[in-house]
Amino acid sequence: MGSCSSRKFRVLACALVGGVMALVCPAEAACQSGHRIKANPFGLFAGQFQGGIEQDLSDRSSVQLTGGFVRSNLELNTSDLESLLGVRTSLNSVDWQGFVVQPEVRRYLSAQSGKGMYLGAFARVRAIRRIMVTNFTGIQRRTAVGGGMVLGGQFNVTERICGDLFIGPQVKSVTSVYGDHFAYGEGDWIPGIRFGMLLGWRL
Repeated sequence: MGSCSSRKFRVLACALVGGVMALVCPAEAACQSGHRIKANPFGLFAGQFQGGIEQDLSDRSSVQLTGGFVRSNLELNTSDLESLLGVRTSLNSVDWQGFVVQPEVRRYLSAQSGKGMYLGAFARVRAIRRIMVTNFTGIQRRTAVGGGMVLGGQFNVTERICGDLFIGPQVKSVTSVYGDHFAYGEGDWIPGIRFGMLLGWRL
């Protein structure tokens, strides 16, 4: 299990370095001082509190780091749940706790970094601990490691506030651990689509 996880991280690291080399032109060595602080207000509805910062590397390239934590709780009505599932259960609450980290490099298609359309390459780690309370307490730890590419656009809402829309393909590898012993992987690499929106403040 340890060697498999290490191999996945090496693959992601190589992919991210390759993305940096492909997206950031060596000729554009002059860095800008502009950076933008960002937040995901829509994630609050899903119990995700996420923010980040984007820093210009050159006239048309930047790097972004986002991170945050997940905290959500769901209280269940046992009788309603039994009626819905058609089985007897004593499950009465589920609690989610965890974090997410995502580094990303961007290559803007416009003449200025931080404005207009861009291509991005990212890696992503999301680790969640799910506590299920029944007649006993069960703990599941679920870790997703992945990466992908996005096509996005950054636009001005006001002089200082900007919006950031993105969408693109991603892959991830998921490992779940129950208690302290039983672990299993949910397939090698699971494909998917990543999309979303961030709001930023230009400094």
